[in-house]
Amino acid sequence: MDQRRQRVVEIAARLAAIDDRFAKWAANVGVETGSVKTDSERADLMAELDALVAHLYGLSRDQVDHIFATFHRGWDYKPRLAAVLAHFDRIGKK
Repeated sequence: MDQRRQRVVEIAARLAAIDDRFAKWAANVGVETGSVKTDSERADLMAELDALVAHLYGLSRDQVDHIFATFHRGWDYKPRLAAVLAHFDRIGKK
């Protein structure tokens, strides 16, 4: 499996497996339950996930910016966009 796709699976599983109710599923996916400990870690993983998905869809940096600017009018998207673009640029260098 492509490393980016594998990372999407890992991040999504970590974000979803919040407690022991998901223990069997998490073990099958290869992650620990409750492994995301802080809100800042959760936000960073979500930004990385957004960036990975954007790359997998073949989006450009400008397209990611446009999506954030137009998707939810009235919210302060700039901090999350900055985090997503930081991951987007890092992923693009690999």
